[in-house]
Amino acid sequence: MIFETGAGLQTAQVVYFPSKTMHRLEAGFICSIYFDPLAPSLPAALSRKLGNSSHPLSLEDLPESLACIDASTDLGALLNSDFFIPRTLNSPDTRLERVLKEIKNRLPDGKDIDRNSLADIAHLSPTRFSHWFVERTGVPLRSYRKWLKLRVAVDAVLEGRNPMEAATLAGFSDLAHMSRAFSESFGFTYMDALRAWERSNKL
Repeated sequence: MIFETGAGLQTAQVVYFPSKTMHRLEAGFICSIYFDPLAPSLPAALSRKLGNSSHPLSLEDLPESLACIDASTDLGALLNSDFFIPRTLNSPDTRLERVLKEIKNRLPDGKDIDRNSLADIAHLSPTRFSHWFVERTGVPLRSYRKWLKLRVAVDAVLEGRNPMEAATLAGFSDLAHMSRAFSESFGFTYMDALRAWERSNKL
């Protein structure tokens, strides 16, 4: 695989890009896995090991379940495997659990929640809450909230809803807003993703 970052063109079997890393992938057979920053163990382990910059890896650096992925792999079964069991929080701080639950409960109904309301749940000032959220999760509130909204929108499209319905359901102001967020996060449009999904279902 050939990819490009601020460090220039590089080649690797596998590459790990931390959140918000600007990059470009060359065409070819590429399996991209987007990890929820609060869920799986691999990104946490890689972040501790590699820091916050992208790194080329070899297949030997990956768990066997990821190293053996090819065009015939059942990705649905992989995502439901023990490998993707959510990690345990670093400390028994129930405030974060309540905050995350509130965000996730509101999103499926197209409802958003502002920082001040979440700060009240955590019993922190809004400014302190923003720093606290990054300290506890590794990502800013806005980034994590956008990630969850995109997941709601993608799930809605895969369930058969049209893109406009999906955008509204996820709490985006309109379809253009969702399209921009999708492209910024994944590097391709939601229509590209939908066409790829439809092609894979015909194989």
